[in-house]
Parts: sequence; C-alpha cells; structure tokens
Amino acid sequence: MGRYLSIAVLGLAAALSASFVPQFIAFVVALLSNFTPVLNESRGHPSLVMLLVICWSLRSSLAEGFVWALVGGIMLDLLSILPIGTSSAALVMIVFVVNGVAQQLLRLRSVFLLAITAIATVFLTAYTIIALFLLGYSYDIPSLIRLMLLPTMISNLVAVLPLYAIVRIAQRRLEGGLQIAPHSLTLGTEMGGRE
Repeated sequence: MGRYLSIAVLGLAAALSASFVPQFIAFVVALLSNFTPVLNESRGHPSLVMLLVICWSLRSSLAEGFVWALVGGIMLDLLSILPIGTSSAALVMIVFVVNGVAQQLLRLRSVFLLAITAIATVFLTAYTIIALFLLGYSYDIPSLIRLMLLPTMISNLVAVLPLYAIVRIAQRRLEGGLQIAPHSLTLGTEMGGRE
C-alpha cells in the first residue's frame, strides 16, 4: 500500500516544493529580515521529496524505499530542467545507505536521521550541480553554498523530525495499528484458559 501512496504523496510534495514552499520561505525571510539579515538573499528551502523518501525508507523495506526514491526522483525531474531519472539515481543511493545503516542503529534513530539529512542534502545538491554542469550550466560555487546549500540544510534539519513523526503515524496506520506478536497471543490464551 505504501508504494501506491508514494505517487500521491511525493507528487504533492514535489508540486509544493516547486510552487508554494519557496514563496512561503521568501515571505517568512522577509518578515524576519531585521532579525536574520544573513538569510535575506537566500534561495534555500526544505527538500520535501528528499525528506519524505528518507523518513519513509528509515522504517520500511529496501524495495519499498527504492520505489519511493524512484517515484520521488521522477516527480522532481518532471518539475525541473534535469533529465528524467537524474534525481532518482541520487535518491536510490541515499535510500540504500539509509536502509543499510538504519538496521544497525535502532536506538539512535533521531541522531541518525539528522546526520543522514545533512549528508543527503550535501550529496543531492552536489549531484544536481554536477548534472547541471554536464548539461552546460555553470554556477558560482561559493555563492551557491552560501545562498542555497546552507539555508536548505538548516531548513531540512528543522523539518525532518516533525516530518518523520507524521510519516511514522502514516506507516502505523497502513500497517493496521499495533501488531501483537504471535507468542503473546498464545500466552494470553493460556492465561485465559487457566482462569
């Protein structure tokens, strides 16, 4: 069920990332311009698709994470100048790392989530810049880091934990609520039979 949900959720996230979110961030930065003059010219905003893919793949199977990465990447590429599949390749690599490391770090999930978000933000930005460079576009790297990468990383780090909580609620609903382990059912029936 989560695989089919990815089309709607990631499509909406990609559309919001391309339209509403940058305008909302620009509005908030304009309101706070007296307090945060450093952010006045920034162009960074949360990477909703990347964050959703990371949050979903943290507690799902590798195959389901790959589906989310492929769908999310295609949605991103449809709304950008990148060739279709470029972002999917980067997101698949991120999902592979998330799934492999998450199995080892059951107790440090929040710390891991923040660390992988920072690393994935840098990786996806660098990957996109290289892809655009190969297409003939060029950028001033120091300005790109100051105006795009750092504000995007800050907003991703702020948004990832609340987004993870929302994704976990959705995953639990799709799983059918709390699952009871089979051995606890037999124990319960034995205890019920004794009474």
